[in-house]
Amino acid sequence: MDASAQNPAEPAEKKKLVQRYLTFLKPYRFTLLLILSLGILQFAVPMIGPWMTKILIDEVLPQKESFWTLGKAVTFLGAVYAFGIWINFLRNTITFRLGNRMVYDIRHQLYQHMQKLSQRFYDNRQVGSIVTRIMNDVNGAQNLVNGGIINLIIDLFLVFFAGFMLFKLNWQLALLSLWLLPLYYLTFTNMNVRIRLSWRSVHRQMERIHGVLVEKISGMKVVQSFNQEKTEMERFEKQAKNHISHANKAQLLANSLGRISQTFTQTGGLIIWFTGGLLVLKGELTIGSLVAFQAYLGQLYGPIQRFAEANVTIQNSMSNIERIFEVFDIEPEITVKENPVPLKHCKGSVVFDNVSFTYVSERPEEMKTPGKKYDPDLVDMAEPAKKFYIIPPKTKMDPPPMIKETRVALSDISFTVRPGDVVALVGPSGAGKSTLINLIPRFYDPNQGDVYLDGVNLKDYDLFDVRMQIALVLQDNMLFSGTIYENIAYGNPAADMKLVEQAAKAANAHGFISEMELGYDTVVGERGVRLSGGQKQRIAIARALLKNPRILILDEATSALDAESEALVTEALEHLMKDRTTFIIAHRLATVVRANQILVFDQGRIVERGTHQELLQQGGLYRELYEKQLKAMRPDELKSLSFGT
Repeated sequence: MDASAQNPAEPAEKKKLVQRYLTFLKPYRFTLLLILSLGILQFAVPMIGPWMTKILIDEVLPQKESFWTLGKAVTFLGAVYAFGIWINFLRNTITFRLGNRMVYDIRHQLYQHMQKLSQRFYDNRQVGSIVTRIMNDVNGAQNLVNGGIINLIIDLFLVFFAGFMLFKLNWQLALLSLWLLPLYYLTFTNMNVRIRLSWRSVHRQMERIHGVLVEKISGMKVVQSFNQEKTEMERFEKQAKNHISHANKAQLLANSLGRISQTFTQTGGLIIWFTGGLLVLKGELTIGSLVAFQAYLGQLYGPIQRFAEANVTIQNSMSNIERIFEVFDIEPEITVKENPVPLKHCKGSVVFDNVSFTYVSERPEEMKTPGKKYDPDLVDMAEPAKKFYIIPPKTKMDPPPMIKETRVALSDISFTVRPGDVVALVGPSGAGKSTLINLIPRFYDPNQGDVYLDGVNLKDYDLFDVRMQIALVLQDNMLFSGTIYENIAYGNPAADMKLVEQAAKAANAHGFISEMELGYDTVVGERGVRLSGGQKQRIAIARALLKNPRILILDEATSALDAESEALVTEALEHLMKDRTTFIIAHRLATVVRANQILVFDQGRIVERGTHQELLQQGGLYRELYEKQLKAMRPDELKSLSFGT
């Protein structure tokens, strides 16, 4: 549930949020100043009209002696209007370009920040919800300047100038026209909090929709194979209807604020017409002055009424900005020291010294509206804590209570790997093998203990340098929706076609690539969907070869392949592993019997270690796993029981 728990007024909080957002605008302060100046000119042009109307009514049309003639007055007004049109065009063009540039800058910095966040951030979030922050929220945030703050500042100038002209024309009527300002204050104070909370609920519900959509579209094959189309459609409709309901309420509140403002201004106009008319009848005010006063009154009330529209934009944008800074406020867990140790010539020795690691995941506590069942797909509409406010309340919600879930993955792990060694990690699922290899490229850092590379703590190196020395080949490798050439060259973007082909040949991939109509220009589709499992694996191996790493990590790289593909991939892996420190995770023990060192994991601990023969003689968990697999091995595996033969 998206509940709110507003405390007493905290104006400094909103000020801080805006100040943080304005740091994005600092490089464009001169452009903003130009837009502001053009805006003031644009809105100053209509100010001339009422005064010229007064002159036309009181001097020109009665044919009084005056500098102004009908021709002069109309020509002057025409020139003023033409100038206003040109200023309006210029301002809109500059504002549009500035808005696009701001979107780029914020999106760039947000994506750059997300790239620095640890895997834990991505473990606990849906891809769709992350994309929503980068795309939707950034678009909404830039409206704070384009449609909010700039227009607000310009309208403030217009209000002050119109007010000055009102007092110049008749100070008694001017004072009377200000009666509605206290009503405006109370209306905005009470409507702002409701509008902000409503838009926040709209955005959070849209985030959940995106999260589910991306997840289900990516897994559409599973949805269809289990005949769950109707279930997923019902889930989508439920979320979409909740989003529409929230959006309708937000629009209703915004529309209500606008109409209340309109009621105030029109009532004020009627009062001035009546009171001013009495003054004209008494001879205390000219007709031209009353008409000019009403025109300036419209220019005083007009911006005040536009505040309601600008306010909706501002409240909507502020809810977007809050969500953007929620991400910016997440500190990267994997950090780099100020003066890291250079890693120029990596040998590939790796030492784990008393390493322990615990997964910590967080999820919001199930908060239920009284009398309403909790639904994780839906966001409840946030409501203010009070029904009426005299002082503007806090609108930023306190974060919901979080439930932390922990799981010990590794406990007191110590071992040493020499340069060029092959280390096999075996054991039951969930024993901690994948967690261990994730510590080598620093996807996570140990909670206790240290990992050393060439005798230096990994944390002392630059993170970029460490990852330059490591390549991964996984069971389900990620290929991107480009060409085969682009996917292989991802391991070394500077590589030319000759180097890419060499890597493909070493990975046993050149043959099937050459048979394709477009060869290396063949598009693989998202995640390599147009290729077979064996083809994807060989492209992943070519990508790793092209990177030329000192440390290689193979995580179940052959387990999902048929016999023919496995033979080709295994041969390619032999090329890849040569003279490199290699970590192999494999459930199929036939692929690890030639390892220099086999580490047997169980419940996050190393329970056995040694060579294949040594572990068989110990008669422990390794021998038990080995004997179970003997029954399922193919004849060629039973014949050799050796890697790559």
